[in-house]
Amino acid sequence: MDAVLGIVDDDESTLYTVKAMADLLGWSITATMQPKEALEWIRKSEIDILLVDYHMPLMSGIDVIRSARQLSADVVLIALTVEENPAVAANLMIAGADDFVSKPIRLADFSSRILLHSELLKYRVEEHWQERSKGLSEKTARRVLQLFSNREVRLTTGEAAETASLSYPAMHRYLEYLVKKGQLQRITEYENVKSGRPKNVYFKPDQ
Repeated sequence: MDAVLGIVDDDESTLYTVKAMADLLGWSITATMQPKEALEWIRKSEIDILLVDYHMPLMSGIDVIRSARQLSADVVLIALTVEENPAVAANLMIAGADDFVSKPIRLADFSSRILLHSELLKYRVEEHWQERSKGLSEKTARRVLQLFSNREVRLTTGEAAETASLSYPAMHRYLEYLVKKGQLQRITEYENVKSGRPKNVYFKPDQ
């Protein structure tokens, strides 16, 4: 399985159980008790599937799912809950959840849900990419790519937009389009250690 997993839960025993299950299946999973940390994973596109506890004191599961869905249309969001109330399930779906895993978590249920959604994720990402790439001009894409004719050139979205006289949102779409095609690469760097503020830098990959 290629999907990258994450889990946020305020119960250490649940985190231990799920990590043990993932290890048994040979899957890598990142765990946290801090909802904001989990949302940062999504903002940085570091995970593909996030397991979210429904009952958490700092931030409710519904709020985490709602915020996560606003950050990404692609990420798979699976709620962990002991609730069997249909209203709870409906509210989670409205917030953006894709599925549920009942607590206490069982290995068979956990593995089957993750495998299913890791397969469905491939189609979701492709569908969303096709939607986002509509209306892009190949002529403009070539002009953007020309900015990176020198392999030593590394530009942020803002720098590329200013150089090519395109709006920031338009340039971002073209840069991501070229990354998808394999003509550019993107890495996340930090402006300084103290602030930890990330920025995406684009460059032409080595052939």
